[in-house]
Amino acid sequence: MPFANATREQYERAVRLEFGPRTADAVLAHYPYSAYDRPYAGTYAISALWDDSSVFYGLGGCQYQNLTAQFAARQPRTYFYQFDDPRPPTLATTPAGFDSGAPHASELGYLWPMETSRLQTPEQRRLSTAMVRYWGAFVKHTNPTTAGLAAWPSYRSGKYMSLLPGDDSQALRSKVYADRHRCSFWNSISYDWLTTDPDRLAAQAGVPTS
Repeated sequence: MPFANATREQYERAVRLEFGPRTADAVLAHYPYSAYDRPYAGTYAISALWDDSSVFYGLGGCQYQNLTAQFAARQPRTYFYQFDDPRPPTLATTPAGFDSGAPHASELGYLWPMETSRLQTPEQRRLSTAMVRYWGAFVKHTNPTTAGLAAWPSYRSGKYMSLLPGDDSQALRSKVYADRHRCSFWNSISYDWLTTDPDRLAAQAGVPTS
């Protein structure tokens, strides 16, 4: 797991390698190593800034929200969501005490019948049922809203859907997403996609692999 054993100095070196000296100072001010729980502070910190910025192959974050807004300006049937189950089951093996949150693609297990057997709680299974109905309604009607579930407005309305276990999914203002991912900061600076894989970046920063 990249950065699991990173010290503060190694984490900061990786951020400077990735963003360059001038932009890195601003990034580190928003994502200081000291703000994250040990012993995995390096992983939590680098994951947070990658998730918020979309810099790691464009997965989630502010650039995805900006892209959605661009689509919505031209196509009213544009919808946006965030998968917010904090403890979805995953196939990955993680170290003791590590909180993996909702890793990339963990929502897929809620959509495919062969994966739903791994869902651990009744609330997760209800979310799975709701997601299948939302996706089916969108395919059939180009609108995910369906009877008996929380309404899912288009992004043009200024809202996105937060998908939560049980019956707690709800439409939230787009500003909530922007605040959660610090988009006012990321939208104020210029930066590129991550140009190397995480393991290589960790090695360049001197992070031990075991």
